[in-house]
Amino acid sequence: MAQQIYNWKRFWRPRTAQINLGDRGYLADPTSDWGKQYNPELVELEAIADVPCLILLGEPGIGKSKAINKAREIQACEQKSLPLDLHSYGSENRLIENLFESSEFRAWVEGNYPLYVFLDSLDECLLRIGNVTALLAEEFKRHQDKTNRLFLRIACRTAVWQSSFEEQLKQIWGKDKVKVYELAPLRWLDIKHAAEYEGIKEPDLFMQEIEDKRVVPLSLIHI
Repeated sequence: MAQQIYNWKRFWRPRTAQINLGDRGYLADPTSDWGKQYNPELVELEAIADVPCLILLGEPGIGKSKAINKAREIQACEQKSLPLDLHSYGSENRLIENLFESSEFRAWVEGNYPLYVFLDSLDECLLRIGNVTALLAEEFKRHQDKTNRLFLRIACRTAVWQSSFEEQLKQIWGKDKVKVYELAPLRWLDIKHAAEYEGIKEPDLFMQEIEDKRVVPLSLIHI
């Protein structure tokens, strides 16, 4: 059975920003007047869509893959894109062939238009993380003179992300053109809307049961 996709509004925080979970353990809603005060630095993905090199981090199961798919949708109507899910890559040659030697990338090299490269599941790649990041850095550096029209998006688990790779990307794109954001947890209303969608007859009682059993953190990831 296909996994249900909910049309949740997700928010991202710079790594230096604090997250306030003051709404019964859920994210204080940044779209509400009081939530803006508690989470002033949180942004939606559309607000950072023009960042040249964008790193999207998050805890396991929080929705990073769905978020990077949304990032693709934002650019889909306007720009060329090259998406790769790295979770099944166990060969450096295969990665080079499907990315840097692909028809899409080679056409971009010879052209004069922007290209958006989406790399999902960096942390699940079958190659050693140090090997795959070294390969990516080396290959992207070969095209450093064209990074003014190359947009990179990488999704990775927070704990696995390498600061050394981040520094390499900054050397290639420029310090101010590499931004790292982390996916914030869900809001109370997101979980309630999902419960309603699933046909739970008394969603308010369901939400209270979650609080009473103290499993709010679990609902933020796995509902």
